[in-house]
Amino acid sequence: MNFNGIKQIGIVGGGTSALMLCIEAAKVGIRTSLLDPKVGCIGSQLANEHIISAITNESIQKLSLRCDVLIFNTKLDFELNVKLHAKTYPNKETMKDLCHFKNVQDILEFLDIPVPKVYYQDNKQQAFSQMENLEMPFRFIKQYTDRTEQMAVYNKEDLADFILEVDEGADNFILQPITKYSRIITFLCIVDEDEKAYIYDPVEELNDEDKTCHLKISDSLSKTMLTRLNRYNKKLLKEINATGAFTIKYGIKANKSVELIDVTPEISMAGLLTLEAYELSIYEQYLHLLVGMSINKPELEAYVQGTIKPVKEQKEEKGIYHFYQLGQNQLYIKRDKEEPKT
Repeated sequence: MNFNGIKQIGIVGGGTSALMLCIEAAKVGIRTSLLDPKVGCIGSQLANEHIISAITNESIQKLSLRCDVLIFNTKLDFELNVKLHAKTYPNKETMKDLCHFKNVQDILEFLDIPVPKVYYQDNKQQAFSQMENLEMPFRFIKQYTDRTEQMAVYNKEDLADFILEVDEGADNFILQPITKYSRIITFLCIVDEDEKAYIYDPVEELNDEDKTCHLKISDSLSKTMLTRLNRYNKKLLKEINATGAFTIKYGIKANKSVELIDVTPEISMAGLLTLEAYELSIYEQYLHLLVGMSINKPELEAYVQGTIKPVKEQKEEKGIYHFYQLGQNQLYIKRDKEEPKT
């Protein structure tokens, strides 16, 4: 079978979604080349080839020479400014927008999508003056022409360490308060070549004090809220000329107001829930996109929930579940008894 002429897929970033994409490619005999600097990263378990190298313009360009199609499975902290020799998902221009903090903020402002408050300053002294009136915690972002550096500042010690590293070469400085939300909602989206967006049901993320993370397909969002968030999703995906897979994350405050926290060109950990909740997972759909097959509208078959625990946590889950070993973490996924609402 001719899979759109694709025999080798290149993947930039070796996280969990890279592993699952390698599995889907292996099912149909397509080879995978992974670019990630970490020895033994999760994706390397099944990739046919693991290029252990820093993710840079040069290494991405070299990877593009070795494959028929290239997937970005992570945000870049620098501008992608080299010629690539394979088709990419997302495309190069979309990656430039998504990897530049201010570009993303400008797009969201233009689309009238609410975001957390940000403060822009052109020079270091103005940024330091602004900090004096800003409560901790906050993000301190340095935007250079070719890269972005950021740090979460939770106390004066963090701030002192970061100030020592601040130089005059940054184009601008960005301060963003870190907001505590009552709910975190994630959407997984895949956009085909005709720019039609397919959006999976929202996933809610809850974190315990013992570093346990709970993921569940949300069935408690009001119809009004769900419609509103999906409207934001479609506006954003259309504006950035997106083709590929994306994760869009929102924070909902206690007063029900919403802010878009992040949009990334990758499939977050929530994608693993689609393996059990849908007839076709988002990984299968992504492979279909790459080889020129049609994308199917996601149809929820069952509500599922997942629990991510550190390996050192030995307590087992009760009941029947699917188990995934993800580096230093373990993921348990099990179906709820309740059937999806029609």
